[in-house]
Amino acid sequence: MTPHDPDSDTAAAVVVARLIEVSRVHGEGAGAVHALKGVSLDVAAGELVAVMGPSGSGKSTLLNLAGGLDRPTSGTVQVEGVELGELSAAGLAALRRRSVGYVFQDLNLIPSLTAVENVMLPRELDGVRTARARKEALAVLEEVGAGDLADRFPEEMSGGQRQRVAIARALVGERRLLLADEPTGAVDTLIGDEILKLLRGRADAGAAVLVVTHEPRYAAWADRVVFLKDGEIVDSAETGLVSAR
Repeated sequence: MTPHDPDSDTAAAVVVARLIEVSRVHGEGAGAVHALKGVSLDVAAGELVAVMGPSGSGKSTLLNLAGGLDRPTSGTVQVEGVELGELSAAGLAALRRRSVGYVFQDLNLIPSLTAVENVMLPRELDGVRTARARKEALAVLEEVGAGDLADRFPEEMSGGQRQRVAIARALVGERRLLLADEPTGAVDTLIGDEILKLLRGRADAGAAVLVVTHEPRYAAWADRVVFLKDGEIVDSAETGLVSAR
């Protein structure tokens, strides 16, 4: 790995995702769980940010709020300058299809669809013609090393193969914010490195990337590491080492 100078990329100054004093409380009264407490975080274009912390620290909640999958109890979440709290459910769904790619911890592939159909789905839902959506899906499957899986169903794939397909689905189209929740959880170290290299490449190409991981090995691919504990950011550090060039 070699040092990466974020100032050398003018796109790095453009904030894609912004959380301002965001809190998320589940439940009420004595049983209330404060998943996040006044968290503020910017993720810029061209930047890969890793989020680390113990189980229950709020990492997945942070990703869900950044991607509009959940709404904060208080505070503001913006994606490309759009305040998510002002969007309807339909508006949020459209933003996620067009601007946000999400790699879920449990992958969320649709069992009845082949790999290429799973990857095509967000594009088709956004009105892209089937032929074009398929072409884009096949291209991104090739990019993640899963081109030979196009016609397989999820049950016919290994955990690592399903992970690649899930990442392809997150990458397809012009996604400017990529969110990945433990994207290396079901794969070995070698494939894990390849996955982080893919995400690193998208950041270097101008996307904003936010990755939850518990592995320092993978956090080392990031420009910056944010540490969560009990729903609060307790530390943030630049890694100084990112892409393998």
